[in-house]
Amino acid sequence: MPETLKVEKATKPAKSNSGSLQPLLWVIFITIIMVVFPESVVLLFIGLLPTIVAFMIERSPEKYSTFCVGAMNITGVFPSMLELWAGQNNITQAIQIITNILDLVIMYAAASFGWLLYIAIPPVVRALQNVVGQKKIIELVNRQRELIGEWGEDITSQPGETATEHNGKERLSSSPQQKLGITTAASP
Repeated sequence: MPETLKVEKATKPAKSNSGSLQPLLWVIFITIIMVVFPESVVLLFIGLLPTIVAFMIERSPEKYSTFCVGAMNITGVFPSMLELWAGQNNITQAIQIITNILDLVIMYAAASFGWLLYIAIPPVVRALQNVVGQKKIIELVNRQRELIGEWGEDITSQPGETATEHNGKERLSSSPQQKLGITTAASP
């Protein structure tokens, strides 16, 4: 009997289990941090509550509010962290810092400034983009006027259309110049 050739099927490479270990590694890392630096963890948790809330309520995948609030919130928490690390660096001092109303006001006021940035900056950027866009349109219209003056009205006709067809056509839609209220000397 002839020997049959066995064709081995290509097997997919086995998935690595590192993806499933990642949450476990994070839990171990956070546990070690909490055991080694409990005073810093307590202060950071209380101080960064606005950032945690911003992370929880943000629905967009980019998490812009979390970045704005978090960056400003960290700047508000940092002086208290320095005070903790330069002092006794124990739970008692961390609780004293947390119960000091001035320190809390600094932490949360910085976070509120982050919220202010998150709310106020996008409309300002949008307005600036509109101004730049309008300026560009005006520059293009002026350049179009120069080209029409240099080359004549024939330059505005569509490909395959003669100048007489173009000039005899009724324009159904208004041109960008008419929308902006800009009139040319050669406009009908």
